[in-house]
Amino acid sequence: MDLGLRDQNILLTGGSGMLGAAAARLLAAEGARLALLGRDASRLEPLATELRTLGAPSVAIVQGDLAQAASTDAAVEQAAAALGPLDGLVAAAGAAQGGLFWEIDDAAWQRHLEAKLFGTIRVLRAVAPRMVARRAGRIVLIVGNSAKYPEPRMIPGAVANSALLAIVRGLAEELGPHGVVINALNPGPVRSSRWDAQMRAIAEREGGTAAEAESRFLAKAALRRIATPEEVAAHVAFLASPRAAHMTGTSVTIDGGTVKTP
Repeated sequence: MDLGLRDQNILLTGGSGMLGAAAARLLAAEGARLALLGRDASRLEPLATELRTLGAPSVAIVQGDLAQAASTDAAVEQAAAALGPLDGLVAAAGAAQGGLFWEIDDAAWQRHLEAKLFGTIRVLRAVAPRMVARRAGRIVLIVGNSAKYPEPRMIPGAVANSALLAIVRGLAEELGPHGVVINALNPGPVRSSRWDAQMRAIAEREGGTAAEAESRFLAKAALRRIATPEEVAAHVAFLASPRAAHMTGTSVTIDGGTVKTP
């Protein structure tokens, strides 16, 4: 299926992360023009080269720090100058770590929330008015299924994710009359070095091996396996495309049937 993304101008944050990079690769293969926003431009250069090889007509790297409003605003301005008016935003930056709830101090909470929640707020604040002025645009936030189903040792991340889902739901009402849509994607666990580290930590805490810890988790998943970054990216590309017509203010969970809902 042609997703209708050819020559669409899309700003992507979090390209140095696993899911952001996977989404960028698929968007490039669909012919989108991409601007990669990150603090360290050198870390994004290899990805930018790969995206051009995959078929992206244009790839720009814009340096910006989502921890600072002025830097975020300047980076969005630079992206629009490099590509043209922005048709889409894919926000994949930020990840919050966890721990035992009563051992997480205020400073750690602030770091966790800053990393994912406030950075996303800043880029939304910079991009949304541009789309409203053009009366068109598609926004996709990569959030996480912990927003609705928090694990006890990952509460800071769940809090950030829950807040992002509230923003998606509320902002959809503000943007909708102007032809701008916003949706979220809630991945469950994804095959990665981070997932492997989590399994090792569970094994150390509960006993047994990392493989046994993973087997216990997979027993709860209908598909009995972990998602790949490419599978998550396919959903990102769909939500960023005109094919996801008449969808806004909602979230799509991709967790292999791990969470059982009525």
